[in-house]
Formats: sequence, C-alpha cells, structure tokens
Amino acid sequence: MALAAPSARSTTSSAPANGSTRYTDYPMAMSVATTIFFMWGFLTVLNDILIPHLKSVFELNYARAMLVQFTFFGAYFLMSLPAGRLVAALGYKKGIVAGLAIAALGAFGFWPAAALHSYAAFLAALFVLATGITVLQVAANAYVALLGPERTSSSRLTLAQAMNSLGTTLGPWFGGLLILSAVTATTLPADVRKAPETVQLVQALNDGAPAQAVQALQQAPADRLVAALNDAAATALDRLPADAVANSLKPLSSEQLSNVLDKLPVGSLLATLSVQSPQQLAALPVDRLASALDKLTASRLDASQSEQLAKVRAGLLPETTQQLQAFRQKQAELVQVPYLGLGVVLLLLAVGVWLFRLPPLTETTEQADPAHHTLMDALRHSHVFYGVLAIFFYVGAEVSIGSFLVNYLSLPEIGHMSEQDASHYVSLYWGGAMVGRLAGSALLVWINPRKLLAVFAAIAGLLVLTTMLTHGQAAMVSVIAIGLFNSIMFPTIFSLGIERMGPLTGKASSLLIMAIVGGALLPLAQGVLADHLGIQHAFVLPMLCYGYIVFYGLRGSLIRSPAVPAATAENA
Repeated sequence: MALAAPSARSTTSSAPANGSTRYTDYPMAMSVATTIFFMWGFLTVLNDILIPHLKSVFELNYARAMLVQFTFFGAYFLMSLPAGRLVAALGYKKGIVAGLAIAALGAFGFWPAAALHSYAAFLAALFVLATGITVLQVAANAYVALLGPERTSSSRLTLAQAMNSLGTTLGPWFGGLLILSAVTATTLPADVRKAPETVQLVQALNDGAPAQAVQALQQAPADRLVAALNDAAATALDRLPADAVANSLKPLSSEQLSNVLDKLPVGSLLATLSVQSPQQLAALPVDRLASALDKLTASRLDASQSEQLAKVRAGLLPETTQQLQAFRQKQAELVQVPYLGLGVVLLLLAVGVWLFRLPPLTETTEQADPAHHTLMDALRHSHVFYGVLAIFFYVGAEVSIGSFLVNYLSLPEIGHMSEQDASHYVSLYWGGAMVGRLAGSALLVWINPRKLLAVFAAIAGLLVLTTMLTHGQAAMVSVIAIGLFNSIMFPTIFSLGIERMGPLTGKASSLLIMAIVGGALLPLAQGVLADHLGIQHAFVLPMLCYGYIVFYGLRGSLIRSPAVPAATAENA
C-alpha cells in the first residue's frame, strides 16, 4: 500500500549539489532504495493471502483471522517511536540494514511456527516482520527525500511508491501460486455441462419453483445433477429446502459429491454432511471435506445448526480426523518455503546495502528543535488532528477491503471461484493503486489536492456501496476498482497533514505514521461485523471511512491556526 514519506520540506537536504537540476545526486542509492520499497510492499500485501490460508488451517472465524492485520499494523503503532530512535542513533544507511535484518528474522520465524502448528507463533513471527518494515518506513522514506535536490524530492517519492505498488501487485499472484494451491479444482467434462438435459436442469433450478427444482434434482442422472449444481446461480440454490437438497444428493458417489460441496449454500451443505454416514464422509477427498468444514465454521450458524455441525465432527471416524489434522499441518507448512526464500532475499538486501558506498546523510537524521516541542503541540493543530484520523480510516479501509477480497470473491453469489483464482483479482486491486498513483501525480499538478482527495474518496465510497447492493460481475468489478481510487489518498492526506508545520513537521509526521494502526483495528472490527452480518454487509465499515475522508478533503484539512515559524538558520 502507499505509505508516503514525510515531506521533503521537513528536512534539509545534504546533497552536494544543492542547486542541482539533476533528478538525484545518488543514482545507485536511489536504485537500492526503490528496491526496498518494492520488498516491503510485497511483504505487506502477502497478508491478504495469509488471512484466508490461516483461516482454513486453524478453522478460524473472520474476527480471529483478522488478528493477522491487527498484529501486523499494530506493530506500526507500538514500534514507530522506537524505530525513530533507532534510526536517529544508527543513521539512515545502518537503519535500513537493521530494518531488513529484523524483517528477515520475522520471515524465518514462519518455519518454526508452521512446524509447531501454532497460530500464536505465526502472529509472533508476523509482529517481528512488521517491526522490521516499520524501521524501513522510518529510515527509507526520509532517505529517498534527501537523495537529491528538493525540487525533485516529491517525484522521487512518487517513483519509490510506484515500486511499492508494484510489490503489492505481484505479491498476491506469488502467494496464490505457492500458498493457496492445495485444494483441487472441480473439472467437469464440457459435453456434460453443455448437454440439453443439464441446460434444462440449470434453467429449472434458476427459474422454477422450489418444489419443481427439487423434483428435477431428484430425477436427474448423477453426472447432470453435478454439472447443473456447478452452473446454477447461488441465489437459486439458496432458496431450496436444505433437507430436500441433501436427500437428492444421497445417491451420488463420493467423488461426485465432492464436486458439489463447495457450491452448496450453508444450510444445504450442513444438511448434506449430516445425512452422510461416517464411512461416506471418510471416502471424500480430505481437501474437499476440510474446505466444507471450514466454510461451516466461518458461517453464521444458529444454535441448532452449531449443534448439528458438532455432531458431524463428533461422528467422524478416527482415521478421518487424523487425515484432516495431517492435511491442515501440511497446509500450514506451505508457507515455510516462500517465507524462508523471502528471508534470504531480505538478508541479501541487507548485505548489499551494507556493502554499497551509499551516502550516510547523518547530518540530517534529526531536525533542530530548540523549543523541544511535543507530539501534543502538533496534535493541537486541527489539520493535523483530522489528518491523523484520516490516515487511520484510510489505511483501515484499504487493508480491510484487501483482507476480505479472497474470501469475498470466492463466495458463490459474488465470484463463484476458488481462493487461488480469487488471489489473482487481489493483484488487480493493488495494481489499480499503482496505475492511479501514476495518473494522480499528474492530476495533482493541475487540480487542488483537497478537491481531488474528496472526489476520489467519494467515488471509492460509491463503489463500496455498489458492491454491497449487487451480486456477480457488478459486485466483483466495483470492489476491485476501489484500488484505483485509493491511490492518491495516503500521500495526499500525509502532505496536507504536515503542511506549514515548520519545526513541528517531524512530530506531525510521527503521529501520522502511528495512525497506520487503523490497518490493525478496522479489519478486526470488520471481521466481527462479517461474523454477524456476513462479508458483503460488513463493507459498510470502509464505506463510512471513505465518507470521513471526503470531509477531510473538503473541511478537515483546512489550516485554521497560524503556520508554525520555521527554525532559524542558527538553530537548524
């Protein structure tokens, strides 16, 4: 995601060619820095793949699954000030090396976490990884701003953020390929799906009365029934009596039944598993049975349904239970090799940064502030206070949407696809931010940033409302398109939040970075809403967040107090 640097106005460039017209005085250092931006974008967005994966591995509800984002972005709140002190003590170059090394340690921690099959261990490793990225944020952002003339500092930051977005675009594809590939896909012969009997059955399911649809199911040959259930609309299946659907599926073989489990609504799925004997459940492919149980665990079941699910679990044969445990252990281990590889890459980057003759810029690691201002002094300025809330709500909304995308798009009524296929659309969501950032940087030259921020936030809010009120293709396109309009929000809010703050710019910047904790709290809140209202209705939370950002663009960002006098040259 776009995590912008403090404005170049808050630092005094130490570049040797202060009046230089060059883009950067240190091309090699700029290349290394943009690589680092790419890496932390890549690592951050992998959380969107980890959430559905760990949710399945540990059979979590949505609220517990969102502890991934709570842990990751909570590190920003807890560790941003210690990270600032660390960078002040070590300098930018060594601070970047330290951040990369800490992140590598966190990535290596995924190996023992998977071996222990412990969700808490995964969260601990993730916290260490996020701590390293927090150090990188503090060091690398300001470092890029100082690598050349002040005139081109914003352009350098935009380029670095574009590389960050490239990482967030490629990360879901990588994670989907290596992590979300364990569940086998349903493949049905094309001639069976296109057969007239199948087409007629699909039509009966979609358009006929429930009683007629059930009768058609009971009379259909097994192969046609399986194909029709895969092609019928999810809303059509949802209106059928659950017990009648379960009884119509009883004659199916284990292989045939496994091909329809993921297409059934929750009620029909629960009823279907309940009427199967322990031996029949044991004959199902373990990945399909695990996926079905996961779906039921994450669903909003009433008391009688919860009791029914408990009976299904209790009735499983001991060997079936062992197979499920072995499958989940294998699933947990799927993250070991990818994160081990990422840890090695982070270490190599740390060594590379250490060996390169990069300018230390040590004289600019701390701003002179003879008045010894505090964080509260900065927070008393209304545009800073409202800006902190805007960053909190923006990051929370962006992360919440990205965190739910895989599970949301795989819903039968939305995308009707596997989690691995859904991960590809997550790349489009983050890729939209990259495209929007490049276009937005040009638009900001001609359009007032406050107005453009309000327009983008309003469009994002309308897109959220659209995905809440629609199904299928319309819901998919609208939720993915939100990424395009997220693009300019963070850097624009950030720059407006530190505007005309003089020696308080550093304090305002620290507050804005700490506000990234919204990415920890709001996804957790949306997880609670999803458990009670369903995923689609839970999107009301990010819609409200975008509503606040519209307010910030139009009113909250206006400077109502006098500008803070800049430090004099003697005190700088």
